Amino acid sequence: MEVAATRQHAHQNTAYHCLLAYYKLGYFKQHLAHVFNKSERTLSNWIKTYEQTGVFQRAKRTSERTFSRTWLLSYYSDHPLAYLDKYQAPFTRAHHIAISKTSVWRIIHEEGLTWKVLERRAMHIKEKDVFRFVEELSYVD
Repeated sequence: MEVAATRQHAHQNTAYHCLLAYYKLGYFKQHLAHVFNKSERTLSNWIKTYEQTGVFQRAKRTSERTFSRTWLLSYYSDHPLAYLDKYQAPFTRAHHIAISKTSVWRIIHEEGLTWKVLERRAMHIKEKDVFRFVEELSYVD
C-alpha cells in the first residue's frame, strides 16, 4: 500500500467494515490492523468510540460562530469602502480572536457583498448624506 494513503483519516466505510469484522465476525484487532493497514491503537479508538457513543463516524464540524459573521457584516455596512486588512484589527479588538483576510473575504462574499456592490452602497450612502445636508440647509433659511 502507498505510504501517502496510510497517514490519512480512514473513510467511514473503512471504520464500519472494521467494526463489523470485529463484532460480527470475531476477528482480532491484530488481524484487522493488518488487513485495514491501521494501527491497533486506531482500531481500539474506533471500538472505544463506538461503544461509548454508538456511532462510528468522526464528529461533525462545530457550527460556525454567527456573532462574528453578523458583526463583520454590520461593520461592513458602516464602513463599506475599507480594504480587507482594515477589518482585521477592529475584529480582533472586539472578539479577541484573530481573523484572516481570506476569512473576511469569504464571509462577505457568501452574503453577496462584492466590491462593486459595496462601492455602490457607499455612493448611495454619500448621496443620501448630500440630500440630507441640502434639506437641513433649506430649513436654516
